[in-house]
Amino acid sequence: MMHPITKIIAVVIISMVSGAAMGADPQSPYCNIILDHLTPCLPYILQGEVNPAKVCCDGVLDLAQYTNAKGGQQNICDCVKAAAILMGAPVDNFSKISSLPKTCGLSVTLPPISSGTDCSQVK
Repeated sequence: MMHPITKIIAVVIISMVSGAAMGADPQSPYCNIILDHLTPCLPYILQGEVNPAKVCCDGVLDLAQYTNAKGGQQNICDCVKAAAILMGAPVDNFSKISSLPKTCGLSVTLPPISSGTDCSQVK
């Protein structure tokens, strides 16, 4: 179960960055879609939960449809980094995102997220 403050933060972030990462391809995910799928993962990513919730893993699986689209990985990277900045959280706190597929038992690739990641180079 997600903490109520986490839900509020997620809604605010989705509203603020929904247009931040615009895809080069109509099949690329927009920021609101990315954050919608990753919001259930915040307790795992930021609050130290041992395992992600099933709803989180379902969201990661849903993102899989976008990861191979042109610009998909870059949009995911840009969106997560923008959300971190808007939350006032260090980008490096979101580094667990790239390990979510493996932790969820999925064969999906999510981009690495760190302060040193150049999203324009993510493929």
